[in-house]
Amino acid sequence: MAGEAGVVVANAAEGSGSWTSSSGQTKLSIYPTPIPELMLLDTPSALEKRIGMVRREITGYYTGVHSKAQGIIDRWISVEEKVETRIKSFRDPTEPLNPGLLYTGISALTTSVLTRSRGLPTRILLPSAALASAFVYFLPGTASRVGAYAEELEDRYVPRFGEIRRTSVAHSSIAWERAKEGAATGRESVNNGVKSVVESIEQGTGLKLKAMGWAQEVKKEAQSVADVAQKDIKEAFESKSSSSDSEDSKRMV
Repeated sequence: MAGEAGVVVANAAEGSGSWTSSSGQTKLSIYPTPIPELMLLDTPSALEKRIGMVRREITGYYTGVHSKAQGIIDRWISVEEKVETRIKSFRDPTEPLNPGLLYTGISALTTSVLTRSRGLPTRILLPSAALASAFVYFLPGTASRVGAYAEELEDRYVPRFGEIRRTSVAHSSIAWERAKEGAATGRESVNNGVKSVVESIEQGTGLKLKAMGWAQEVKKEAQSVADVAQKDIKEAFESKSSSSDSEDSKRMV
């Protein structure tokens, strides 16, 4: 009996829900048995894992494509803004673009129509030259800004070509100035030669050719004045005759 009491006390101290006697029989405890806690573990299947992996790959691919497309769009918008800003910087605020551009296009189109039956070099060069000439004539300020930008691009990308072009332009301008100076000198020498010939003829014959030339000029001026006076008298006579005709018609009425 003492042994069984010890077992009961030991089981009670341990808090078990039953106690066992020395005879091996299990008896219910007088305390309520605690309910065990259930823990659910989320263990996805192999199909769910595969579907999730495919979805993540598709989402990553779509995100990459969207990022690349957005980057291309942003770069294109930046290029458009730069081009728009550059085109606006070409405009001279003191020049109206509406008639100038219209006249420039009409000049190029007219030249193209006139040269359509010519050779290929003529059909290519003349309309381009007409376009550039009309653009410089009707919009000189805008053309100057466009030329400055073209020179800037030329110095940036093809500096050697720019040097050759500027050198050729400088040589051409120098040759043109020399040609004008030569023409002026030749004209002056011809005038001096004619003057010396006239003076020698005057000295040899005694005729006053210079005076005759001046008299001829005075005669031309007098003739022009007489023509103008005659025209005015004729107009006055016609107006007087028309007024007298109108008065006669009134009297008859």
